[in-house]
Amino acid sequence: MKKIILIDKVRSATNWVLHQPVVVRLRQRFPRLTSFMAARFDTNYFVGLPLTLMVLAGAVNIMLLSNLTESVVESEWIVTVDKQFTTMLYSMRSDWLSQALYLITLLGNQEAVFIIGAVVSLVLLVKKNWVALFAFWITLAGVGLSVKFGKTIISRNRPMADVAYYVVEHFSFPSGHATTAIALFGMIAYLLHRRLRVPWQRRLLVTLALLLILLICFSRIYLGVHYLSDVLAGLLLGLLWLLVGISFMEVMQYRKKKLNNS
Repeated sequence: MKKIILIDKVRSATNWVLHQPVVVRLRQRFPRLTSFMAARFDTNYFVGLPLTLMVLAGAVNIMLLSNLTESVVESEWIVTVDKQFTTMLYSMRSDWLSQALYLITLLGNQEAVFIIGAVVSLVLLVKKNWVALFAFWITLAGVGLSVKFGKTIISRNRPMADVAYYVVEHFSFPSGHATTAIALFGMIAYLLHRRLRVPWQRRLLVTLALLLILLICFSRIYLGVHYLSDVLAGLLLGLLWLLVGISFMEVMQYRKKKLNNS
């Protein structure tokens, strides 16, 4: 069986730490606490090391999102970069590429999201996969609410009308299309990834999902309806909800498997 280097290193490091004299004494004095901490680095279960890494990734994500939001609100360097990047893309705009990206950006519209979400929900209902259905809609509901409140609280105006390919109402920060794209297509890719067993099919799935997400995000800036920082914030926010959805799904599956084995 092929050895996974990262997992092997984590196991070795965890084993080394647990056998240090100080840790041994702590384990004897506080057995429950040390057992709980050690379990957070267990590579055999999702609620061990994988969930720990996802929580850390979520924490880093929140810090980056908070810092980016603060920079936008206080009109720091990112605002200048936003305007320069928008101007550069506008100067390079072509009709055929604008039309192509406009079609792609429609996949992030509310109507398209509801249609895609309904199809996914129908499939999950037919398969009676209630956990996946709940995780899917937790993710989308979280995206919808956080984007709505984020736009209202920040109240950032969109780029000037003379650079916009088409008129869009509502505020600009964060980008709802970017947030929705990574959460929606990320969750779909994750659910399909769990079903596929052939490695090349999994790699192709991930590649296509990433390409679609990036194209939707780029289309928002290229068409002049969002700034670069709007899209970056949307990606971070969407990734956060994607982590929530995946974590919920994996934890519930782990608990179900544990109950079935007991």
